[in-house]
Amino acid sequence: MAPSEQPTQFRYPSASFLIPLPRIMEVTLVLLGIAQDGGVPHAGCSCVRCMAAHRDPSLRRHPVACGIRGSDGSLHLVEASRSLPDQMWLWAEAMGAEGVARPDSVSLTHIHLGHIDGLGQFGNEVMGCSELPLFASASVLEELAKREMLGPFEATEAVPMERFSPSVNCGFEMEFVPVPHRDEHADTHAVIIRGPSHSVLFLPDHDDWAQTLNRHGANSIRQWLSDLDVDIALLDGSFWDSSELPNRDMSEVPHPTVTETLARLGERVEGDVEIHFIHLNHSNPLLGQGPEVEELTDLGWQVSAQGQQFTL
Repeated sequence: MAPSEQPTQFRYPSASFLIPLPRIMEVTLVLLGIAQDGGVPHAGCSCVRCMAAHRDPSLRRHPVACGIRGSDGSLHLVEASRSLPDQMWLWAEAMGAEGVARPDSVSLTHIHLGHIDGLGQFGNEVMGCSELPLFASASVLEELAKREMLGPFEATEAVPMERFSPSVNCGFEMEFVPVPHRDEHADTHAVIIRGPSHSVLFLPDHDDWAQTLNRHGANSIRQWLSDLDVDIALLDGSFWDSSELPNRDMSEVPHPTVTETLARLGERVEGDVEIHFIHLNHSNPLLGQGPEVEELTDLGWQVSAQGQQFTL
């Protein structure tokens, strides 16, 4: 028999195969950004934190986003910010990969600037993608179509409260959860990522706890998170308190303050969901090392970190 006709050989049980088997990986979520839409430094701002971030790149924080690596090695991005090139590099570094990560799907929570202003980089001017899966609500996809932003994508509606997998063998499911948040042009959702062992709620934006809890028939944050059946919650922590923007009307940028969330939660007790605050405005003292961080952590909750990883 000629060499080209030799059959494939399997040497059981040594697992030495001439045909490679697919590598099974853990489902891993990486926080690619923890800042509010403007990031740190913030455009047009000369505050101490923004000026320090201009001078020291290690102090810069990207707009909020996360990346999930599936058990088949596929990569799935949630939010597409202007910091996309740096976030793809951060993602690759976090996974120990060589080169720069390129996602196999993109999902969007809503249409506000910091969550979509990286979409153009998937087009011909940069990555030249076509038919890249994009998951979002029907109203978000409709608005993106009006703005002629769907060219690089194969858009698919994510139906609220229905689970779906962003690719066939990724090993996890996603679920869109409606929340109220200045829905001038389209609606807003949180996203649950359900892995084999753990589930994460990604909630970067909503207007206030009273509306969100009422919409889902819950009496408390704890009850709502329990109803959602999640182990980890990445919660909107845009502002520490209502005095944080002395030159702005806070009603123009509605978010639950961290102090209100802490007042509702109190101290963490055994069995509670693990909570990390994300979407931090450049003015938020949680970006530093002050007493606010100590107050929060003393209660048993956490401030998120850029590049932080969660195994699902």
